Amino acid sequence: MQTVSKVINLIQQAILPALKGAKIVVDATAGNGNDTLFLAQHTPDDAKIYAFDVQTEALQQTRQLTADFSAKIEYVLRSHAELDAVVAENIDMAMFNLGYLPGQEHELTTVWESTQIAVTKVLRKLVVQGICVIVAYPGHAAGKEEAMQLEAYLQRLSKREYTVGCYRLLNHAATAPYAFVIEKTR
Repeated sequence: MQTVSKVINLIQQAILPALKGAKIVVDATAGNGNDTLFLAQHTPDDAKIYAFDVQTEALQQTRQLTADFSAKIEYVLRSHAELDAVVAENIDMAMFNLGYLPGQEHELTTVWESTQIAVTKVLRKLVVQGICVIVAYPGHAAGKEEAMQLEAYLQRLSKREYTVGCYRLLNHAATAPYAFVIEKTR
């Protein structure tokens, strides 16, 4: 069993220092609520977290899981591509966990078209030293296409404005999830 090397665990540990001072946080894909819970547990009491999902069931699960932190979470039943209609402030931290809702039908997935819009909007709103984490799941057809498009998009970002890293398990299947961490530097 993986402990340290599990992609999401490693990413969470990497972003902990940035979360300590984060005031505006976006979970662009709330899903079952695990990322929203992690963000709520590790941000200041006065932080504001926006949890987006297009599925009512996902937001209900997130709301239940994060009930102890609901005062600082706004649950948003909208596409992450529409985040600028909801989030007026600049963003300190954003997290995307792409793919489909675990435990549900796999036909409804995130897709590159809306993910690109959402990532572009987040990157424009990131504060200097703000962080955006994106976990890609290339284990299904839509996820593979989305991951390839995302990687190409992130490679084109200005190195003067952003630093982009990628964490991938090299001795696992090519379909294993992997993560991008983008930090705005200017």
